[in-house]
Parts: sequence; C-alpha cells; structure tokens
Amino acid sequence: MRKIAILGAATFLSLSTSFAASAFEPGNTGRIKTLVDTGMQYYWSGGDVKKAEAEVFKGITLHGRYDVVEKAFAEASSLAPERLDFRFAVASSQILQKNLTGARATYEDILGKSPASFDAQAWLAALARIEGNTDEVSLREQALAGLDRARAEAYRQRFARAEAIMAERPNTEVPTLPGRVMIVTLGYALAKDGTAEKPLLDRLDVALKAAQANPTARIMVTGGQPQAGVTEGDVMMKWLVEKGIDRDRILIEDKSKDTVGNVLNVANLLKRHTADAVILVTSSSHMRRARTLLEDAFRQYDLSAQIVPVVALDAPSVEEAAKVSKDERMVVYRDLMRVSGLWAYPGIQQ
Repeated sequence: MRKIAILGAATFLSLSTSFAASAFEPGNTGRIKTLVDTGMQYYWSGGDVKKAEAEVFKGITLHGRYDVVEKAFAEASSLAPERLDFRFAVASSQILQKNLTGARATYEDILGKSPASFDAQAWLAALARIEGNTDEVSLREQALAGLDRARAEAYRQRFARAEAIMAERPNTEVPTLPGRVMIVTLGYALAKDGTAEKPLLDRLDVALKAAQANPTARIMVTGGQPQAGVTEGDVMMKWLVEKGIDRDRILIEDKSKDTVGNVLNVANLLKRHTADAVILVTSSSHMRRARTLLEDAFRQYDLSAQIVPVVALDAPSVEEAAKVSKDERMVVYRDLMRVSGLWAYPGIQQ
C-alpha cells in the first residue's frame, strides 16, 4: 500500500549517495540541499519572497511562493541533471502556477531523457484531458499501454471516473441509509482567531442534518491546519457537540494539511472503522474534487463502501454549481494524480 512519505531536507544528504557519479558533482551537495530545503519550505508554508531573492537566488526576480519552488528545483536539476525527480518537481510547480504549457514542455523534456517514463506520459495524458484534446488523449493512452498495459488501463479508468463525477448534478438531499454509515465532513481553513468561516459552518449544517437523519451513523470530521491553537477537526467536533451530537459518535482526523491528505487519512481510518456507506459532505465547489480523490483512495485501500455526496451549496443555484471551469478540471486532475502516487516531488514528497 502506497503511503504519503515526507523526507525532510535534513535527510537529503543521504539521498546523494545514490546519485549517478557520472553527472553529480560532490561539491554541489551543499547548494542542492539549500535548494531542496527552500523549495519544500515554500511549497508547504511559503515565506518571504524578497528574502529568497536576496539570500538564496542572489537577485533573480521571483513572483510568489510556487515561483520560488520552481526556481529552486530548476537549479537543483541543473546541478544534478540525472535526478529526473527534480524535473518532475519543476513540472509540478508549474502546474501549481497554472502554467500547463510549461509543464507539458518539462514532461516532454523528461521523456527525451527517459523515453520509458510512464509517469511523464501519464501526466501528459492528464494534461490532454484537462484541455479536452481528445486526439492527444488517445495518443497518450496508446503510449501508456505500450509501456505498461495493466497500469495504463488503471489510469484510463481513473480518468473516466473523474469525468463521470464532474458530469454529475450536485446533490443537496440528505439521505437516510441502512447499515453502518459514516458521515465524512471535510474541513475548511479557520479564521486567524481559530473560529469557523461560513463555508465550514455551511458544511457543518449539512453534517448535522445527516447525523440527525442517520442516528446510528458515526461522524468523521477532518482538517489539521491549526489557527490560534486549534485545528479544523477540533472546531468541527465542538460545534457538533454543542448542537446535541454525542461526542462518542465523532471521530477526528486532524493530521492532514489539504484535501489529498484528507482523503488518504479518511480511507486509512475507514480500514479500522468500517462502513457500508459514506455520506461525504463538503461545499459544492469542492465536491467534485473531493469525491474523485476519495473514490480513488478507497480503491487503493480496497474499501467497497458506497460514497453518497451531499453538498453545502456555495453557488447561487444548483445549476450554477454544476458548471465546471477549466481551472477546476485542472485542480481535480492535479490532485487525482497526487493521490495516485505521481505527485509531486519524487524522492522528497510523494
């Protein structure tokens, strides 16, 4: 079973022992470590861009946190050209900045160095789907099948599920379900003072209705980004208890930093806290991505529970909520690839 693994920059030097001696210059180890440290720091939490310009890049103009990440791994790649994972990191940073043209060129560059790279071909297939280029989708899927037929079919099915979910009309009706039910409510960033913002309160309102309609169901609240000493999961649990939900019904997943972490941790917890059905609650603008990722995580963890989506409407109407922008398609595919194991900084963060 694939797990999310983070290798901190402190362990980076141990990775250098596996570098190809023909291309790696030992004298660059310190500089590469600094670049990796910087890239991952800005990926996770950002920082002072002007300070990075002055202290790390010595005058290169930078425009934002992911620009820092891209520049850091681009330079690391130039210093250790045999490390294709650094090239993948560059492409991932370009996708975060919505630079799909740049990402495509980077993946093509990877294929030029490693023509049998399944990961690069899979990303190019995903980019083709984001842009609706059916001819290129067909060509990329043929190329994938030539590299690994079974794995190619798994990605074809993964992409087909994503398209089907994005085509569905958002559901606002709370169901009453038989059997063992888990109500999974996804968190939303707290205000600086640690209080719940409106999108989170709207999700909690739906979760409360689901809990009342399914009185034997358990409720899992998720979100680990702290503000003022509390996490989303803490705030969500306390809100539900204040509304009359028994504390013993509530599970808290407060380790995740984002939606990808949410769904993988939820799937892991459901291996122990089994359910026949999962009522998934989040905002309508977030549901397509969340459900796509959770469906994939369930397959990875061999979970057969049915996922029933219920949205907290954050659009003027259901009709408006049903519209999928290109940016949303990009984010759905980006995070689907992350959950599948092809994101984002191979050998450093998977």
